[in-house]
Amino acid sequence: MTNDARNPYEPPRAPLEVAATIRQGGSVEDALAGRYDFTAGEVMSEAWDLVNGFKAPFWVAALIIGALFVALQLVWGEIVSPWLLGPQPLEVVESFASSLVDALMAPLFVGLTAMAVRRASGLPVSAPMAFIYLNKASVMIAAAILTTLFTYAGLVLLILPGIYLSIAYTMTMPLLAFYDVRPWAAMEASRKAITHKWFSVFGLLLLAGVLTGLSAAAFLIPLIWTLPWMVLVIGVLYRKMFGAPFRS
Repeated sequence: MTNDARNPYEPPRAPLEVAATIRQGGSVEDALAGRYDFTAGEVMSEAWDLVNGFKAPFWVAALIIGALFVALQLVWGEIVSPWLLGPQPLEVVESFASSLVDALMAPLFVGLTAMAVRRASGLPVSAPMAFIYLNKASVMIAAAILTTLFTYAGLVLLILPGIYLSIAYTMTMPLLAFYDVRPWAAMEASRKAITHKWFSVFGLLLLAGVLTGLSAAAFLIPLIWTLPWMVLVIGVLYRKMFGAPFRS
């Protein structure tokens, strides 16, 4: 299941046994031209319908990734940061440096989103699938660092460009997961596609984020459902924009 070397955005072909179940959605060409449509209600509703059957593999993978993230943060906060930045660095410097450290987790975080895209496309998912993109670690970390740099630069300069880029780059990592492209190509594909309907994407992600945040107030228990739902919202949106990761 390899991409056509002449077209890096040609999705791999699906095995016959799953081809009939794939929900095709959009395509890269249509997404770049702005030929996709969605409403926040339909995306969130479809994502909610997909939570059952997704929670278990999501949480197994998420707990492992979360433990690794906490360990990385402890090493950074207790050892590396004081040595590199001093005992009392400027808050903005510490925040920016921490974001760059978070970029090291990109190959793992993207696995959760990729699982959601597969689930939204009618494809089977399992917890180990979250770790199959480690072979693309270099391009994903590079993309995470670049998006962080540009977003922070936009926030520092005028704020609004940073907000724009933080939304526009949302699909960068899934594109890198499913296609053999360079970081800048994935960043630009995500930015160009989302720009056509930036306010709709912003509204969807803001609403889903607020609802997930509110659910955390009830002793965190609702997060068992709402956190995988939030990731599935991105998975459903990706499929509507760029199509399923495999073609029948």
